[in-house]
Amino acid sequence: MDHANYAIPPLQSVFDGAKRFGLNDAEVWQAFEDSVDEVGADATLSEYVQHLTGELARRILHRQRCSPSEERVHSGRRR
Repeated sequence: MDHANYAIPPLQSVFDGAKRFGLNDAEVWQAFEDSVDEVGADATLSEYVQHLTGELARRILHRQRCSPSEERVHSGRRR
């Protein structure tokens, strides 16, 4: 797959989308920093964005999966 032929969304749009799905600013920026570190200095811009969107998606899903159990613990209720 040649990533150079795909349009790349502006980073702010990617960040805003992640926040709409429940991440806060600190979580978004941490995902960005982790993605840059993991992909390395030789990666292309499209590789960075692809890795970043995957990392944000994993963090969003993790947050969504953890939320119900955390709510039960904090509220003292069982579902």
